[in-house]
Amino acid sequence: MSLADSVLAINNDLPIRTDKPVHSGKVRSVYWLTEADSRRLISDKGYNVPADTPLAIMVISDRISAFDCIFHGEGNLQGIPGKGAALNAISNHWFKLFAENGLADSHILDIPHPFVWIVQKARPVKVEAICRQYITGSMWRAYAKGEREFCGITLPEGLQKDQKLPELLITPSTKGILTGIPGVPEQDDVNISRSDIEANVAAFGFEQASDIDLYEKLLKEGFKVISDALSEHDQ
Repeated sequence: MSLADSVLAINNDLPIRTDKPVHSGKVRSVYWLTEADSRRLISDKGYNVPADTPLAIMVISDRISAFDCIFHGEGNLQGIPGKGAALNAISNHWFKLFAENGLADSHILDIPHPFVWIVQKARPVKVEAICRQYITGSMWRAYAKGEREFCGITLPEGLQKDQKLPELLITPSTKGILTGIPGVPEQDDVNISRSDIEANVAAFGFEQASDIDLYEKLLKEGFKVISDALSEHDQ
């Protein structure tokens, strides 16, 4: 396997200076820079963040994952060549569009290479933000089995697969495995309702109850930004 292919396949042992364990996810690995290196980079690059902001280098791979399973191909193939760079570019495109429309900025400070992001430390909201304009996917599968309540939302009778819904629905799920939340199973990607979030504000990463309204506002506005951009391409 060539050096380039090795980098794309295994991205958690690169010669990047760090004094913390490398966090390796399903497709990305995160190297937290030392405090001295973070300060130097902020000064040298002029990043618009406080001088003591912790920085990390995120390196993406070409690995393919679904339902927490990393796929392996024949001949020790570890992914699809070019997939990582494409994923980074797509993500950055939408982050940039959100910022340009005054919604929210991202953790990305710099993109020195198609496989690399330099990011600032951020505390995540532990909610998978999902908006639905059509009844499809997991919502349709549940509906077809006779379920009429989805993420705390009551759905009307008579809906057809892929039908446009009467209104835009927010159907959140958990982001990561959360523990100690009543009624929420301790596993990743579990459907939850707004009432679950309201009853456990801090556990889901919100600072105060009013942040839930802001989350829903930004999600709907972000959905519109994406929809408007895709409509220009007849999608």
